[in-house]
Amino acid sequence: MNGAKALSAVGRRARAIAVLTGLSAWRGFLGFYDSDNLTYAASIAYYALLSLFPFFLLSFALLGRATADVADRNAVLTFVLRYFPTQFDFITKQLDEFRTSGFSLGLTGTVALVWGSLGFFGAISTAVNYGWGVEKQQSFWKHKLVSFLMLVVAGTILLVGLLLVSASQLAGQSWFAEVLEGFPGLMILRSFTVRYATTVLFVLVVGLVYYFVPNAQVRFRDVWVGALVTGVLWKGALEAFSWYVRDMTRFTVVNGSIAAVVVFLLWVYIQAVILLYGVEFTAAYARLLRGRPEDVPAAPTPRTSV
Repeated sequence: MNGAKALSAVGRRARAIAVLTGLSAWRGFLGFYDSDNLTYAASIAYYALLSLFPFFLLSFALLGRATADVADRNAVLTFVLRYFPTQFDFITKQLDEFRTSGFSLGLTGTVALVWGSLGFFGAISTAVNYGWGVEKQQSFWKHKLVSFLMLVVAGTILLVGLLLVSASQLAGQSWFAEVLEGFPGLMILRSFTVRYATTVLFVLVVGLVYYFVPNAQVRFRDVWVGALVTGVLWKGALEAFSWYVRDMTRFTVVNGSIAAVVVFLLWVYIQAVILLYGVEFTAAYARLLRGRPEDVPAAPTPRTSV
């Protein structure tokens, strides 16, 4: 009897979440349409072009201190590149230059690269706070601090990627492979993890952004559905965009030698649009959960007065 009641409660909860998800999807679309989110998405794409290579330079320096194995570092960056369509040759060529240049960073160079990388994360922070309609914007230095923390988290994710690479190499060892052969379920789990690791990690990162970046009292229950929806939309967009740009000649006819850069900006713009739609979705979901009207901020006063 208790089991039946528990299942019934789970069913009611699932139906309630489904209804809230549908309403939030529509309200999020309306909120996105009636806002300046497309302008913010363009800003994110612009800063991504300026901040990408400084961030990669910092990443190489970080990974170089974390491991001396070149293969491990290259495997991590190859994993990162899975978030981009395969047609971005200018990124891979520049990364190859980084790999072979043997550069070293001093204090001044590190500070300059960090400052250059903050533009991208700052643009995301500003756009997310706009989507949430926060009651009080962050001060200049708090805004920079949040951007820096996002940069640190991105670096930490690269280190986690390094650990995953090491774990994958462990799984390839003969003794562990024999263990996997004895448990077919583990083989299925391993193949599933490898195939969908980028999507799962993207959902996790988006959830952290939606939870920590808004200058408001955000709850985990407000953001997890929005993070999942954003992850699904991102994965679908990646597959569709990769198929669409499989032949770059259609772009080189118009844009010539800078076609790859134009396509890169377009891809980051699409990602930013998806991210900001997810913000509007999450804000609408939070309003529905809290019973707040649509014309007020999605969450109450900021966590701090800084």
